[in-house]
Amino acid sequence: MSSLVYEYPLNEKCRNYLRLNDLLQQIKQCRSLTASGQTIALFKALLDIIELLERCDIRTDLAKDLSIQKEKLAAWAQVPGIDAAALAQLEQQLAELSQQLPRASRFGQQLREDKLLTAIRSRFAIPGGLCSFDVPQLHYWLHQPRENQQQDIDGWLAQLQLLQQGLELQLTLWRETGQFQSQVANNGFFQDDAAHTHIIRLRLPADQAIYPVVSGNKYRYTIRFMPVDNHEIGNVEFELANIK
Repeated sequence: MSSLVYEYPLNEKCRNYLRLNDLLQQIKQCRSLTASGQTIALFKALLDIIELLERCDIRTDLAKDLSIQKEKLAAWAQVPGIDAAALAQLEQQLAELSQQLPRASRFGQQLREDKLLTAIRSRFAIPGGLCSFDVPQLHYWLHQPRENQQQDIDGWLAQLQLLQQGLELQLTLWRETGQFQSQVANNGFFQDDAAHTHIIRLRLPADQAIYPVVSGNKYRYTIRFMPVDNHEIGNVEFELANIK
């Protein structure tokens, strides 16, 4: 039976991590521009990233978290049968990223200065604001050869490559080390201690017509399961992983 995994960050840093990673994944899916609508979706994700990076500078937090992961590798080295070569490669990757991030230019700075992105950004919030008479620069760009478009896209994404590498590695390590455990929400309600927890992950059967609503902070969190329709909620069995 297929399942759905829901992720909920319990602090602002992790909210930024998940939002930026989700936007970067959207760009990855759209960058080929092979389907109708992908261009606007790509620009929307790219502009949302610029907006988020203006509000926060995550280089220090991400470098610190990657350094913590590197320190944890020492315990993994003692596990019987561990792939020492893969572990050493991962340790080197963590070390390089944790050193490069603090020394990198602030993410998004060059993107904010790009003339095309600036023109699109100023019209994006207006309903229908990307018509050819609103943004003639975009109309011109959309009719350029695919090779020229891909060159521009590759240039924009190159400025976010270090960010993407750091986020993907950090979130992958968190997700792989967070072990799911069976839980029961009595009458659809569950609460627990959130000490040192960054993100909680919930796994539910995909055919179960409910979804979780989570609220919490660094001390405690609560989960309330809500029905998709109007049926009553009884006890809900689910799986939970606390990422610390």
